[in-house]
Amino acid sequence: MGRVVKKGLLILALFAVLWLAVIIWWQESRTLPTGVDIGLYLFALPLAVLAAIWLGARAVRAARAPKPAADTPAPVAQADAPAQLAQLHVLAVAARAAAGDNTAAIAEALAEQKRPELDAELKSPQGFPIFAARVPDMNDLELYAAALERGAPPEALATALLRVTSLLADVARTLANDAHRHVTALDVPARDEDWPMLRVELVLSADWPEAARERVRAQVLVAAGVWPDSRVSITEHLARNAMAADYLLRELAAAPQDAQAAAPWRIVLAGDGYIDADQVAIWDGLSTLLTHANPQGRVPGEAAAGLLLGPATEDVALHIALSPVLHRQKSADSRGAQAEAPLADTVQDLLQRAGVAPDSVVQVISDADHRGSRPLEPINIASQLFTHLDAGKDCQPLGVTCGYTGVAASLLTLAVAGEACLQFEQPVLTLTLQDPALRSAALISVPAASATA
Repeated sequence: MGRVVKKGLLILALFAVLWLAVIIWWQESRTLPTGVDIGLYLFALPLAVLAAIWLGARAVRAARAPKPAADTPAPVAQADAPAQLAQLHVLAVAARAAAGDNTAAIAEALAEQKRPELDAELKSPQGFPIFAARVPDMNDLELYAAALERGAPPEALATALLRVTSLLADVARTLANDAHRHVTALDVPARDEDWPMLRVELVLSADWPEAARERVRAQVLVAAGVWPDSRVSITEHLARNAMAADYLLRELAAAPQDAQAAAPWRIVLAGDGYIDADQVAIWDGLSTLLTHANPQGRVPGEAAAGLLLGPATEDVALHIALSPVLHRQKSADSRGAQAEAPLADTVQDLLQRAGVAPDSVVQVISDADHRGSRPLEPINIASQLFTHLDAGKDCQPLGVTCGYTGVAASLLTLAVAGEACLQFEQPVLTLTLQDPALRSAALISVPAASATA
């Protein structure tokens, strides 16, 4: 409707300009127009100009259109030489979110379809209570006092930053202890230099102040204290969208097999959170907060999650096969957005290349919430590929239970799906759906030797 009105106004403006020019010309030349002159100059001339503009625009669009490249059949070349399947070897998973203090508790909350409740502290700027997925048993005043005592700068003292920092330290501690148990299972290295390197890949929002990110790095190093300090390093990855952790995992999986076999121990860690009165006010101002007037808004959440990756020579607990990242034709936040076929095709290709039968998949876990087409996309895939699954029970949207967890969402989904895979000893599919346009899938399975043990 808006485009029709805009075009109509442009046409009226064209007629007005031409009529004004013709009338001024008649007045200056003292011409008495006849009926033919009126029809020719006031109607035929503007219509001719409109036709010329329309034909010119079509010619320009045709010239700019991409030409088909007949000599480079990309689909055939891709089918003849498919890219190597991106895979990761995972030894342990860990997570904390509102639904639970570990992956098992979160998986149980998902199965029970728990939902965030009205928060006792957070309210909209209008004074109404809002739904929020708050991690329980975290005292904001104690976190603030402890950070202040340790000299944290003002930029690092926002409530959401303090809470997520604590969550990240807890998850890092859990995974560092898991790595320690693996390395010391047979013998404890005698000297620090005998320990393998433990590298922490830390994914944080690019919106965080540098002081807050520096404090997270320090807290994660303290949490990894079971490892010699000289053998721990942290690499920070600034996330500018919800796909940052996905891209990092694909980058790690793209390493050659011989490099993966000799790779150091790695903790991939991500955290984010929005349990903060200031953040709620910002979301309300941007109309992105869930309220009675905005049912498509977000529910504030918070989480930290991580994967422990070890050398390929280790006995791994899980294999993760990653699909390519694809782009939706229509934004998931657009009015009337629906599930799109390319994602189902990508999942089917992932199953085939991983050698997994569709009827062996026991769950589809996504980071979807209630917004737009997101809750429909897993159900659409299940209806096409996994007819043995109950869409209401086996397609589990993590965002509905844990709220909006930003850059932590996809890693949280993988961690919880890894727990489910270990429980059922059957493959679990995950879908990354938080970004309005970008989509990806991952297939988590137990190694054959572990499944038969």
